Amino acid sequence: MTKKGTCLGLIFTVLMSGLIFILGFDRETFENYPIEVYQVYLNGKIIGVVEDKDELYKLIDKEQQSLKKEYDVESIYPPEGLELVSVSTYNTSINTVEEIYDKIKDLDNFTIEGYEITIKTDEESESFYILHEEDLETAIDNTIKAFIDQETLEAYRNNNQPEVIDEGETIKDIYIKEDITIKETYIPSNEYIFTNSNDLTRYLLFGTMENQKTYTVMPGDTVTDISNKNSLNPIEFLIANPDIVSEYQLLFPGTEVNIGLINPKISVAVERVVTSIQELPYATSVEYDEKMTVGTTYTKQQGINGENKATFQIETVNGEDLSAVRISSETIKPAVDAIIVKGGLSINYAGDSEYWAWPTIQPYVITSRVGWRWGSYHNGIDIAGTGHGSPIYSIQSGVVISMGYNSTMGNYVYIDHQNGYISVYMHLAFHQEGLKKGSTVLKGQQIGGMGTTGRSTGTHLHLSVWVGGYPYSSGAEIINPLELLNQD
Repeated sequence: MTKKGTCLGLIFTVLMSGLIFILGFDRETFENYPIEVYQVYLNGKIIGVVEDKDELYKLIDKEQQSLKKEYDVESIYPPEGLELVSVSTYNTSINTVEEIYDKIKDLDNFTIEGYEITIKTDEESESFYILHEEDLETAIDNTIKAFIDQETLEAYRNNNQPEVIDEGETIKDIYIKEDITIKETYIPSNEYIFTNSNDLTRYLLFGTMENQKTYTVMPGDTVTDISNKNSLNPIEFLIANPDIVSEYQLLFPGTEVNIGLINPKISVAVERVVTSIQELPYATSVEYDEKMTVGTTYTKQQGINGENKATFQIETVNGEDLSAVRISSETIKPAVDAIIVKGGLSINYAGDSEYWAWPTIQPYVITSRVGWRWGSYHNGIDIAGTGHGSPIYSIQSGVVISMGYNSTMGNYVYIDHQNGYISVYMHLAFHQEGLKKGSTVLKGQQIGGMGTTGRSTGTHLHLSVWVGGYPYSSGAEIINPLELLNQD
């Protein structure tokens, strides 16, 4: 080998040795230098390691196009239990974001940005999810409008209610009784999410998203007919069918109407001051004359109805009057009682099926009548507005066959009128002193005081009348007390 060749070989050897030295040094330095990565946890359990968390989030958002389309949103987010923790490590075993995405997809649900709504009462609370915050306000407003007609509601909100002079009513307040909260959150995609105000209104009003029963109007059908056939109160029917504004509205055959039972998730409370001129029906008393032939009768004094102007504060919740408090009362014209004289001997405990007495003082408010109410049949009338502890009278002479207390009726009295009729009085504040089972009572005799015992909403008397058997027994028939007492 020439001298020149030997020199070049030496230079090449030195260069290669230096390169090997440098590469060896760098490799050793890399192996001993920690790297920054993200440990991926799902619901507290580690499922892998990624180098770039933003890439994982971008992949989730990119791959979930079907969810974006379903909910019409721009972004999809990781499950609520996903957590990425930054760590320094010498471990070079790193997962791809595709591997981690597949694990997440199999283990949990991705989320959508929205709102959690909680409706809370004193006894319980319920939560559900909505996509748009403004839908809640719209749905609540729609639910309010189901119980209050548009014109009345606008007059209240615009502070433009007509002045009450002799008769009429004024709304003092409208409010939701429950505590409703809204919280921004990420909603798991497997949860039901309300995406529009119409569906949310339906849920708030009917308490379910299941399809409601419908009915096709037949020739001659009225609101009352359809309601009775489907265990509804006409008021409930009108609430479920807001386009029908009155129970007297003409219905066209072939029209499909909603006969679903409302079960509101919120309580729309309306406080009203109502002034009305009430007729004071005259009472009829019977006198017996032993000198007259049995079966003969004459009118000793003609009865004349009176008039009374009364003002009540009434609380209505979801279309049902729950309480009535009398504010003022003025007798315009007193009633003159009728006196009927009959021939024969009076038997006080034998009820006279022709003339009955009103069970409370006047004026009063009838807050509920006989008929369907919220899915069950209300078998009597509710009378309120006379005040807690005000007297309750027997509507006819008879014998007390049962009295006491239970959790539903509260303090109650059953009176057998010895003529096939039995009257029932519920929710009494107290029983009249000395009254007991077997006691004989006269028509108009006080048997207790108005109260709110048992399962009762507000101070009132529940009065029911039965004929043909013991109340609630087979064969016993419910009589509308208003017809029996000649009241409307």
